[in-house]
Amino acid sequence: MINILKSSKLILVLCLQIIVWSASIQAEVNNEHTGPFTFEAIGIDINDVETTDQINIIVSGTTGELNWQAKNGEIIVVANINANSKEIIYTASGKPDLEIITVTDATGKTDTMKFEVGGFLALTLNNIIFLFVVGFVGGLVSGFIGSGGAFVLTPAMMSMGVPAIMAVASNMCHKFPKALVGSIKRAKYGQVDVKLGIILGLSAEAGVLYGASVQTQIKETFGDVGSNLYVSFVFVVVLAVVGGYVIRDAWKIYKQPDGADEHQVTKLAKWVQSVNIPGTMMYFPSIGTKISVLFTIPIGFATGVLAATIAVGGFIGVPALMYVLGVPALMASATELVIAFVMGMGGTIKYAISGYVDVRLAMIILAGSLFGVQLGAIGTTYVKDFMVKVVMGVIMMLVLVSRGLKVPVYLAEIGEIDPLAPGTIYFLDLTSYIMLIAALAVGAFIILYALVSGYRKHNRTLVAEAANVETSKSTDIFPTEVTQLSPIGRFERILFANDNSEFGVGAKREAIRLVQRIGGNLAIMSVVVNHSANEFMTQHSFEKETKVAMDDLEVVKSQAIDAGIDCTTSIYQGENITNEIISASEEKHSDLIVIGRRGKKGLLQSIMGDRTNEILYRSSCSVLVVPKAAEIKGNKILLAIADSSRYSDMAAVAAGKLAVHLNAPILVLTVTSAVLKENSEAMVARICNSLKGDGITIEGKIIVNDKPATTIVETAKVTNTDLIIVGSQGCSELQKTLLGTSVAKRVIGKTECAVLVVKT
Repeated sequence: MINILKSSKLILVLCLQIIVWSASIQAEVNNEHTGPFTFEAIGIDINDVETTDQINIIVSGTTGELNWQAKNGEIIVVANINANSKEIIYTASGKPDLEIITVTDATGKTDTMKFEVGGFLALTLNNIIFLFVVGFVGGLVSGFIGSGGAFVLTPAMMSMGVPAIMAVASNMCHKFPKALVGSIKRAKYGQVDVKLGIILGLSAEAGVLYGASVQTQIKETFGDVGSNLYVSFVFVVVLAVVGGYVIRDAWKIYKQPDGADEHQVTKLAKWVQSVNIPGTMMYFPSIGTKISVLFTIPIGFATGVLAATIAVGGFIGVPALMYVLGVPALMASATELVIAFVMGMGGTIKYAISGYVDVRLAMIILAGSLFGVQLGAIGTTYVKDFMVKVVMGVIMMLVLVSRGLKVPVYLAEIGEIDPLAPGTIYFLDLTSYIMLIAALAVGAFIILYALVSGYRKHNRTLVAEAANVETSKSTDIFPTEVTQLSPIGRFERILFANDNSEFGVGAKREAIRLVQRIGGNLAIMSVVVNHSANEFMTQHSFEKETKVAMDDLEVVKSQAIDAGIDCTTSIYQGENITNEIISASEEKHSDLIVIGRRGKKGLLQSIMGDRTNEILYRSSCSVLVVPKAAEIKGNKILLAIADSSRYSDMAAVAAGKLAVHLNAPILVLTVTSAVLKENSEAMVARICNSLKGDGITIEGKIIVNDKPATTIVETAKVTNTDLIIVGSQGCSELQKTLLGTSVAKRVIGKTECAVLVVKT
């Protein structure tokens, strides 16, 4: 049934193109003016009028006083040339549109002058604010439902007077950079089939060029009205099919939230994979077998045509990858980003050559969406999957109605139906705009409501937890020696974030060993990246990935049990791995997060991935980062301190506790400037004296230079250190010795041993 709907949608689009081309011949034949009056624009070609232009127009053949009406612009009568001729000054409006000037003389004769007002939308303050808000809401929708949001942005731009072809072109311009960033990010997790994306992207680019040519021809033949009609009609058809499917799918999930079957390869996909056409076969990792590239050509072409028509290609691309080629849902959505980048870049260039890309609109919308997409993504963590689809389906249906109400207006303006009364046009225009605003408002309200209510619930949980902690403070025992060190530091609740990769081997090993040595509890978690918010994905599409993660957790759990450790395991699903790790650490009141470090070479060795950076920055507990081959044997602990602040004290307490359990000596190191050397000597001496009471071998060292990260790494290597401990932040007064998060990140990126970043 789904395949039939997709085929019908494509056939309707192609039929519409044939109808429009056929109608263009008739339009070219009947384009001559046959009214009773004569219009003449002075000093300008009437076809070259742009927004806010001011031109003089003479009308001849009239009798007596004239009644003037302009659809969009303003008219001022300036002179009576003679009894039968008058001159006016016409000022075009600030938006491109079809202009209709109607003149009625004293005898009742009426004539009209029609012409296109071209150029770009005038960016008044109101327009800028509206575009930014539209971009923000589009970003909210995009982050919340996992779609690009173009089905909201394109109609919104059209509603404010941007011609359809320019709205599509500007939307493609704003989307392809985001697609590039998204594809690179998801490629890091192995979710992108680059080869398949490029192969499909090439045929999609051909579809974009074809679709853009159709758009351009319609624009040149019918003007902006024809382009608006074409795009609106396609939106109505596409949103009716896709929106109906999404709402149906949401209802199924709501009725049977736990009974959905795992996504299986369709019969069509199995047949496609079984067909062998010599000379055309190519292996694709996401499918796990060879298929003929002849099957990819129509999929890519159809995706490109739709993208060039309404700036949305994923409506065809994602389901075709899943149901026709047999690509898993997660990889289908990720690979579509590669296709979107190729299409967007080519489409932007194609439209820009013809002058239809308004970079100003693209940048304003992009600026708004950068804010909205983050909030939208967070909002998904507080709602159920069916609600995401309900939001998407409702927005689609409201946008469908909004565009559908404009179709008769465009048909009347293009001359395909009888002219509509001014009151009818006003009603349809106003209702269409209200429905568009309603679509934006409903989507924004639900998403923001989910975000705010979820945030409040989270805060209430934190307050309750804080109250419990306050109540139990009297029973907590802290060291009270005259060391003046901050009383912190237990590692009783350790969270190991398992990433199911070779890079987490060291972190897994050291997390188990640490619990063996110190005692306490070990919680093991894994995150399944969940892009089920995408319009063609449901929760059951991720059961396979979840099962793999659960099996891997069982392996880790069995290793922990063999080591004599009782532990718990848990699976988290979300679009952002960092968010889930931080949430898990807060839920479990973790004292320490243990994570692996991905391998890097050359210049990239000194730069960590975004995930580790974010965890270090956002975590409220300490973080232990363990490279793949690193082992904490207790050879030596290097304590890198910056100043006499509580951050250094906390790092010192943690180092002392671990040194006792590891039976390891401590090297207290500070990297300072010549000016601050004396202060640094006193600071190192204080730390060393405070730790000697625990029977730990302590050594202090002061190095004068301005390269703290490099010095720490080199010193650790020379002294055979297997654990570096740093505080999360130093005092701003001592800039030269600052061992804050930025230095810690560089140390983690360069060293081959484990690094513990101590937090409050």
